[in-house]
Amino acid sequence: MDEAGFLGIWEGQGRRGGAEHQVYYDQECGRWFKRLYHGVNSGTLGDYLVRMRLHAALFPETAYRLEGFSINPKSKELAPVVSQPHVEVDTTRPLVTRAETDDLMAAVGFAPVQLIHNGIRDDGYFAYLHPVSGVLAHDLHDENVVRIPETAGLAVIDPYISLARAGTWAAIKLAEIGYPTPPDDSEAAAEKDEF
Repeated sequence: MDEAGFLGIWEGQGRRGGAEHQVYYDQECGRWFKRLYHGVNSGTLGDYLVRMRLHAALFPETAYRLEGFSINPKSKELAPVVSQPHVEVDTTRPLVTRAETDDLMAAVGFAPVQLIHNGIRDDGYFAYLHPVSGVLAHDLHDENVVRIPETAGLAVIDPYISLARAGTWAAIKLAEIGYPTPPDDSEAAAEKDEF
């Protein structure tokens, strides 16, 4: 994708974004376009793409779609550009509670965990672990889990989802609260071959 074109639209809409993405809205197609400008938690491009796939599996109604890549002309870094459907948020009702998010995640097999941030148990960025797969879903606070108008439904729009594998950010965060270090994928494959 054309980097200058993306940045022009992004700047024209007020330079929206967060810790990772530069974001703009395309009203014609009803989608939010997000360009990764800063990887977080020591993630690789592969980790980022896995996160997008995990999001699609868990929350298909708000799944990301890979639109292409842009290349920074100075650094020559490759930056994925994804899009996500617009979600109308019901602002007439109270924000989604932690109990509602706990129920939503329990329905797909996740249990709440409290991660540590700067040495303190973090209660502000709700985190959930799927104990069988080792998937950690994080950042499920009331701006990322929202109410859909005229329904009882909730939508998850911008979580941080990652696999806990040896050496990953998710494994490190879980180890801080006493979870065992998971095997890496090559160890698991080697064990499987032994049988």
